[in-house]
Amino acid sequence: MKNTRRDFIKKTTLASEGLAMGIGCTSAKSYNRIIGSNDRVRVGIVGFSNRCKGSLITAFHENSKAQNCEIVGVSDIWNRRREEGAAFVKEKTGREMKVWRNNEEMYDKNEIDAVIISTADFQHALHTVQAANAKKDAYVEKPFAETMEDSRACIKAVKESGIV
Repeated sequence: MKNTRRDFIKKTTLASEGLAMGIGCTSAKSYNRIIGSNDRVRVGIVGFSNRCKGSLITAFHENSKAQNCEIVGVSDIWNRRREEGAAFVKEKTGREMKVWRNNEEMYDKNEIDAVIISTADFQHALHTVQAANAKKDAYVEKPFAETMEDSRACIKAVKESGIV
C-alpha cells in the first residue's frame, strides 16, 4: 500500500496528539483543524453574485474537503450582497464568515490565499489584476476580459506575480 503525504500527516498528527493529550494542551475542536492546516487554502469571495450562489459556492463546498480549501469570507461593496453572501456560505459550511467592504480591505488583512471572482463580466479583468498584485491565486470564469488591452494587463500581472 502506497503511503501518501496526507497519510503521513495523519499518522504523525495522531502520534503527536497522543503526546499532547498527556499534557492536556488540545481540545477535540482544535484537533479537527490540525491535519493539513498549514496546507489549507483560505479562499475569499470577490462579489457575491447569483452565479456564485447558484453554482460556484455549492461546487466549491462539495470539493473543499478533498482539496483542503475553505471559504473564509466575502468581499462586496454592496452591504446587502455582502451580508447575504456571508449568511449563505455560513449556511453551507456551518462556519462564521468574515465580511470585507471592498477588495482592498480583504487583501490588506492578508487572511486569504486565493479568491473566487464572481463579479460582473466586465469587472473580471480588473479584479484579476488586483488579485495578482496582492499575490492571491484566482478563479475567474469567462469572459475573462472584454478587450485585448484588459487581457494583456491581466496576463502581465499574473506572470509578474506568479499566481495561479
